[in-house]
Amino acid sequence: MADYLVDTDVLVDHLRGAAELRARANDRLSYSVVTRAELFAGRADAESEVRRLLDGLTELPVTGLIAENAGRIRRATGVRLPDALIAATAIKHGLRLMTRNRKDYERIPKLRLSGS
Repeated sequence: MADYLVDTDVLVDHLRGAAELRARANDRLSYSVVTRAELFAGRADAESEVRRLLDGLTELPVTGLIAENAGRIRRATGVRLPDALIAATAIKHGLRLMTRNRKDYERIPKLRLSGS
């Protein structure tokens, strides 16, 4: 069993039918509250499906310390602020980040990516 923070792209793919999350049924999966906002910015007709998906995972908030670290990550690497917030959340909680967006996240020190 492993602990992961699931990035928005993986959840979007799951909603489109990808099987990756089903294969991780024995792992502890969390997501950032930033991911909730990103998902609800999408299609309005998918909101109930998004809510059902998120209800099965653990939501992690953005605290003041996470926000500060995200600002440092953004300043040092130039990654988008939502990605910096998600990365800082994973780092704070000692979670591996499950993402398909490795290109941007690989630049962030101390962040462990799924499979790394």
